Amino acid sequence: MAINLYSENDFLRQNQKISHKEYFSNFRRDYARVVHSSSFRRLQAKTQIFPNFESDFFRNRLTHSLEVAQIAKSIAVRLNAEHGLNIDYDLIETAALCHDIGHPPFGHNGEVALNKKMQNYGGFESNAQTLRLISHTAKKDLLNKQNFGLNLTYRTLAATIKYDSLIPDNEPVVKVTKGYYQEEARLVTDIKQKLLEPHNIDPKEIKTFKTIECYIMDVADDIAYSTYDVEDALKGGFVDPLSMASIDDQLIKRIQKATESKLSLSKEEIRNILKNIFTGYMDFDKDPREIYQDSKKIANNSYLRTKVTSKLVNDCISNIKIDINQKAPLLSRVYLSDETEKQVEVLKKYILFKVITSPKLNILRYRGREIISEIFDILITSEPHSSLLPDDIGAIFHAADTDQQKARIISDYISSMTDRYIIELYNQFKSDPSAMIFKPFS
Repeated sequence: MAINLYSENDFLRQNQKISHKEYFSNFRRDYARVVHSSSFRRLQAKTQIFPNFESDFFRNRLTHSLEVAQIAKSIAVRLNAEHGLNIDYDLIETAALCHDIGHPPFGHNGEVALNKKMQNYGGFESNAQTLRLISHTAKKDLLNKQNFGLNLTYRTLAATIKYDSLIPDNEPVVKVTKGYYQEEARLVTDIKQKLLEPHNIDPKEIKTFKTIECYIMDVADDIAYSTYDVEDALKGGFVDPLSMASIDDQLIKRIQKATESKLSLSKEEIRNILKNIFTGYMDFDKDPREIYQDSKKIANNSYLRTKVTSKLVNDCISNIKIDINQKAPLLSRVYLSDETEKQVEVLKKYILFKVITSPKLNILRYRGREIISEIFDILITSEPHSSLLPDDIGAIFHAADTDQQKARIISDYISSMTDRYIIELYNQFKSDPSAMIFKPFS
């Protein structure tokens, strides 16, 4: 018998006064609202690993989100077929397209910089910002006292809540704390109550609130991150199959330390994982000269690179597991098999330590943090009679009652910027602005 995952409460919105569209389901409507939003479009100019002005080949946050959506839908199709579920494909894709929408310019480095500036005002965290953006700050309707962002259904909003944890409001937040902001706490509480109500469950009885769609989106993100970032790293010349298979002990220890909280990995396991992803494409037992040539061939041949990553993605999707929650099917857990999880985690950490934190990219990391920090300091001092903010942002900022509210507004504004825009804005403040004075300021 098919398991029904949805109830009427899933279709609730913060503002129920929306026009009826005969041929649009509630979740299809959410999908359209996200795709047509300016926040989603801006992902095309936000960094994934490599700056998007380096090459048209490398992924950006938009292309990454599209790939996550495709993987997530493939997982849902498989689970529906094998377990008699009715996971909604529009909802799954919408959750995936939203998952990075709260990321600031310069990726995780921007997150660290904004969190430092917001450490006395409730912190900054990309997942929390995603929920805040789609439920509050996104520009869908004219500004009013109650802004509901994209006004998505409660079930779609729930699919973006990866971390069911309230970020402290009045405590200094030094490290990036994952969760949701105090400003959205009441909304999250209402979402939990409404979605669990049909199952006669008190939210307080639930240790962790995370919907099946959120689990799928999260796994799909890990799969995309661990495989397609390898492809970009190969194309960028940062790694090749031989260098991956010849990983040194120091890097292995870093990977072990970074994964020890949930995995126990031996040196041999890590080496085998990095070797085995190229099984069928090269033989590491051949003559060293041939191994070297084959390694360079895979790194430089787009056909072979694509074959490697496609196989990795398909293998991951084939090794998806599910624990169905009979009492509350919407909270069913989706995850990777143990061996596949090891592979995904090793690849994620390998790319992190070998590429993302490499000296070449560290220069960009430093510059990105510096730019965000200085722009924040400049904008937070904006005065009504000589505002440095666009009219709509300035109106909200200058009407704010507290320093915390003002800091959050500036944080919202900066996090919405693209890499290119904030660099141009920085140059306007710090360089000769004569050539840029007529550029749109929005």
